[in-house]
Amino acid sequence: MPIMRHKTLTLVAFIFIINSLFAIDTDTLRYIDRIYSNKIKSVRMHQSGWEESYPTMELNSDNPLIFSFDQMDSEPVDFYYTIVHCTYDWKPSGLMFFEYAEGFDENEIRDYEESHSTHVPYTHFTLELPNRDCEPLLSGNYLLIVYTKEDEEEILCTRRFMIYENSLDAEGRINQAIETDYRKKYQKLDFSLDVKNYPISNPHNDLKIVVMQNYQWENAISELVPSFLDNEKLVYEWDDKTKFDAANEYRYFSFNNLEIFSEFVENIEFKKPYYYVTLFDDKPKFFDPYSSIDDINGHYVVSTKRFANNDYPEVEAEYAIVDFSLDYNPVSGADIYLYGELTGYEFSDKYKMKYNLETKKYEKLLFLKQGYYNYRYVLVNHEEGAKPDFSFFEGSYQQTENNYLLFVYHRDPSESYDKLINFTIFNSRN
Repeated sequence: MPIMRHKTLTLVAFIFIINSLFAIDTDTLRYIDRIYSNKIKSVRMHQSGWEESYPTMELNSDNPLIFSFDQMDSEPVDFYYTIVHCTYDWKPSGLMFFEYAEGFDENEIRDYEESHSTHVPYTHFTLELPNRDCEPLLSGNYLLIVYTKEDEEEILCTRRFMIYENSLDAEGRINQAIETDYRKKYQKLDFSLDVKNYPISNPHNDLKIVVMQNYQWENAISELVPSFLDNEKLVYEWDDKTKFDAANEYRYFSFNNLEIFSEFVENIEFKKPYYYVTLFDDKPKFFDPYSSIDDINGHYVVSTKRFANNDYPEVEAEYAIVDFSLDYNPVSGADIYLYGELTGYEFSDKYKMKYNLETKKYEKLLFLKQGYYNYRYVLVNHEEGAKPDFSFFEGSYQQTENNYLLFVYHRDPSESYDKLINFTIFNSRN
């Protein structure tokens, strides 16, 4: 009888977990970074204490990931979250929650604070992962899902994050592209993996490699195989398979002080209840000579100088309507998007530039929180399968400072998920 009782309780728990998690429509869910509600702003995920970091953490690390967002309604809503383990190419791994995490598959986000003395009221929500209610047990890719249950379950936003192991070491450097036509505009990552202490029986099949430039999923490279291998090292040095358009440094602006016009800000005006920040017209840079700029590779940092004590910009920073404009003739057969962390790295209608026949410029208004921002303009052709062109307006220069993110996944034949056994960042200037 004790054995039967144990099996029954296990089955009940198993059914509860399935029903709870799959109340969310995972069939239509896209496993990408996406904001689905206009009431949710400034969605971010980074390492604790480092706003410019990527949403990655080492397994069992003491330094957690911080996920945060602002709810623009004055009355806080009950928000819930769950996490889903994914394959290396961002599909559900098929594991049950209790196989990849400890705790509960549904939890409420309880840490929130209302804004202080801002014209635009908002509530700032913060979630630390892992926590006592939800602790991932495995390395790999994860999707964080935030939703409400007021009328029916509604997904508000999703965010990718990665948990890695240090099972092997990676070495690499950014080199010029070998082909003469690409030397001035492209960079390529050559790297090797030290497998002396982590033997892999079939690296061509069991290893999955993903290389990404500045957290730009749209031009990430995968399906790489070694160009050379021996018993202790796997070498990845290809003429063209790890080649990236170097593009240019990100454009930038700051409006942490609403009383002073900083560089690239033409005007700041208050029309109750909003501040309006107008940036100077942007122009294409493809004919300009390269200019070294200390950008932050597409990120933004929330900051404000509204009060003498600026220790809490998360709840003291003001929201403003920021006016972007690009001085360029109408483009046929393609769309132009604002791009960077300020748009969640999304290519959606919310961030598509619209051509104004009166001003003869492409324009876009964004509702942004005070801070320092990087951004760029990206062209996307209408052709099916066309990849975003990051250099059409920005130009492309081999000297550009870029981060290259290397993800090494391993699926052992005896296991049913993709481990993330190494994560390394290479910088083009180091």
